Amino acid sequence: MDKKYFGFVGPFILLFLCIGNYRRSSFSATIRTVDFLTIWAIGALSGILQYQVIKRIK
Repeated sequence: MDKKYFGFVGPFILLFLCIGNYRRSSFSATIRTVDFLTIWAIGALSGILQYQVIKRIK
């Protein structure tokens, strides 16, 4: 697989999986450690994806 292609699609796939995992597990009023780590991973992957998009636009 081309490294350029994976640099954009890889974080998108991982972000999609993290969001799906969070939506499946976030039904209680309290936040668990797993929920916190999932939210943190969503933020980190969003940042990586934004960086890749900006890098591709330039």
